Amino acid sequence: MIEFLLDMAAGMIIGYVILRILLHIALSRAEKELGLLAQAVEIYQASTIPARVEQIDGVFYVYDTRDNSFLAQGQTVTELRSKIESRVKHARILVTEGEESVLSLLKADLESGRA
Repeated sequence: MIEFLLDMAAGMIIGYVILRILLHIALSRAEKELGLLAQAVEIYQASTIPARVEQIDGVFYVYDTRDNSFLAQGQTVTELRSKIESRVKHARILVTEGEESVLSLLKADLESGRA
């Protein structure tokens, strides 16, 4: 009877140790993945410029919303893209602000194949 109880206790202890090891491995992997995700977010944020678009007399003007600095002007998405790429290397522009009508015009220009 004592052997049975000792075997049960040893089995429970071994099971607990195995469970703790598996839990530690799972948590380590999750921490590593969260670290990689955080790095990816940092890289994305560092390489993305939030922008505002305005249109005056048929010309689009693009500004960096972080500091209101001028980025480019042009009449088409293609023209804006080439001017922005020549000024800002290794970054993407994310239009986050602008009147709905102006954004619709940009989107239509982009979809028309002129971009």
